[in-house]
Amino acid sequence: MTAISPGIDKTDQADDYNERGISFFNLKKYPDAIKEFTKAIKLVGNDADYYYNRGLSYYSMKMYKEAMDDYRKATELNPDNPDYLNALGSVLEDTGDVDGAIEQFNRAISIENDVPDFYYNRGNAYYRKRELNSALNDYSMAIRLNSADQIFLFRRYKLFVEMRRPEDALNDIDALIKLSPSNIFFLKKRVETLMELKRNSEAEKTLQMAEEINPDDEELAKLRAALNPKEDSKE
Repeated sequence: MTAISPGIDKTDQADDYNERGISFFNLKKYPDAIKEFTKAIKLVGNDADYYYNRGLSYYSMKMYKEAMDDYRKATELNPDNPDYLNALGSVLEDTGDVDGAIEQFNRAISIENDVPDFYYNRGNAYYRKRELNSALNDYSMAIRLNSADQIFLFRRYKLFVEMRRPEDALNDIDALIKLSPSNIFFLKKRVETLMELKRNSEAEKTLQMAEEINPDDEELAKLRAALNPKEDSKE
């Protein structure tokens, strides 16, 4: 049993365990974090944050069933917290219940409709269902709410490539390069997209930029060969 220190209210003691759990979590010491959150829950079993925090620790250890149980408990105790619903949606998607995940993301968005991560996560779920237009709408909303997040932009870029919309893909890769001008990976993707569009002179300029940053990159050499194939010199 969890002992209560003399003279300390059990709620305060539980908060102390919770804070210690958070410290361990931030250090990525997830088993230790779980122990502290469990102590808090044993003292105060109706605080949704304790279950949510323990759920985050389980999730970080890929213990999805345990995380799901804790997230569900958190949403039962506080059904109007969108972060809990979003977390539950994420673990449901990870375990294959994509429709269940979308339901939770919908609930989160209905409560707080200006959080980009909620749309991004729902977009990923729609993508898994191959509902590409719905995924695109959600990625676009996430970007509208936070245009500086490279993950959102790159995910939409990849979707545009898959949907064979290279002009739109180019716009997103250009936005990514604006955010990170020296990112070789993004420059490579720009070269590939420009080649897809048959805009080889622009691809050449971008390739030169990338080669100046890292002239020994083997993938750049392959792009160079694809962009400027050598003619067969044999007669």
